Amino acid sequence: MHETLTRVRSGITFLLAVSFLLNLFLKANLVDTLNLILMALVLVLGLLAVTGTARVIGYFSFIASAILLVHAHAPLSVWAQGLQENLYLVVMFTLVPLLGIPIRHGRYTEALKGVFMRYVSTDSRFYLLISVLTSFLAVLINLAVIPLLHQISSASEKSNDKKLLTSALSRGFAASTVWAPTTAGMALILQLTNAEWYIFFPFALFLGMLAGAVGYIMAVLEQKKKYRSKPAALFPMKEVVSATAQVQPSAASEQEIPEELNWRKVGELSAYGAVLITLIVVVSGLTGIATVVVVAMASLVFPVIWMAMIGKLPLLAQEFAGDYFKESLPKLKSEIVLFVGAGFLATSVGYSHIGDYVPLLLQNMVGNSAEVYAFVVVFGILVFAVVGIHPIITTTIIGSTVDPLIYGISPTLMALIFTISWAMGISISPSAGNVIAISGLADRSPVCVGPVWNGPYGVISSVVLVGALFLMQGLGWM
Repeated sequence: MHETLTRVRSGITFLLAVSFLLNLFLKANLVDTLNLILMALVLVLGLLAVTGTARVIGYFSFIASAILLVHAHAPLSVWAQGLQENLYLVVMFTLVPLLGIPIRHGRYTEALKGVFMRYVSTDSRFYLLISVLTSFLAVLINLAVIPLLHQISSASEKSNDKKLLTSALSRGFAASTVWAPTTAGMALILQLTNAEWYIFFPFALFLGMLAGAVGYIMAVLEQKKKYRSKPAALFPMKEVVSATAQVQPSAASEQEIPEELNWRKVGELSAYGAVLITLIVVVSGLTGIATVVVVAMASLVFPVIWMAMIGKLPLLAQEFAGDYFKESLPKLKSEIVLFVGAGFLATSVGYSHIGDYVPLLLQNMVGNSAEVYAFVVVFGILVFAVVGIHPIITTTIIGSTVDPLIYGISPTLMALIFTISWAMGISISPSAGNVIAISGLADRSPVCVGPVWNGPYGVISSVVLVGALFLMQGLGWM
């Protein structure tokens, strides 16, 4: 019975995604009604299947929203609007996993393992490679990057250092969410702020790189502190690494290190990501179609082109019916419940006017200062994240109730403030999906991986990024 419901949910979810994209061109009321019915079915099946913190957050969102709408005597049209508020997010998450098919069949993971085995000999190199690869691959395969790189990193003995590994994964993923159009928070933030991604992108990319640099510097300092705490730290760092390698054989030495690395495959993967991002920017900018929708369309078309280019097109249908339909789509239950719940909550807060108190509270706290407002929003979201309230809740409430123009803040600047809050929030929140995934792989608690190991990173990076944001504005760059 459970497997049957899972297959039904997968089929309806994919049908909903395709129907939504088709109706962007058809603009038929009948298809709109069909999409509403499909959305309701997907949501009910998702609520029955979801577990863990996603279940708690999701059920809270729907129960709180229902209470607000009933109290406000909202008509059925408002309930329907709330249900479809974040439908485009469901569509994007449904189709984005298709981007991972060429990666699995293009022998790219083998090439990356070869890089690890040949060049990763120090903690700092290990951290840098893991975090950079996480940021890059997260654009293509989102949260699936975490188990993928966890597996690849086993080629290096440095993966035995759980704090080093989890820091690289979580901070690399957080840096990616600052700018990547395929990540969870980006679509919601762009919708809440009405910012244009192609305008927002250059500033966000710079902030993402800055967040990565902060994480790397902190990792280097943390590792130096670790070595100083050991007797071996009396020797120079290179000698410590060298001596350790001589006394204990590395995991890589027990495997066959390739004589020649497959740089062609590494280059192909880099080109894959670069072309994808470029196409998203160009198409969104020229057509005016929302970035999230462009991402969904690219996820449907781009894998077909790439699989044909690498001579693996016949495997696409097999992968669709296999891993995608049986593994990827069933795992979307959490994203569906969380984002539909967030849209429903935003609608209920707006219609019931309870959100009117949020702007008043913020204005009493910060006055009319844009700088103070930014710090209060960012660190307020961080504080709630630490105690387990996912940034999706706080971002939705603030974004749907506060007019940033009161503080002289443009949609682009507001989107950047939110994306900093989101990225740092999910790096430290024990309820964030990436923290839960990493903690499970590392056999550590989400509290350990999130607030304990990454708390200082979240605070320091937030200060640096918000400071850089207003420096750019002060220099007239935005």
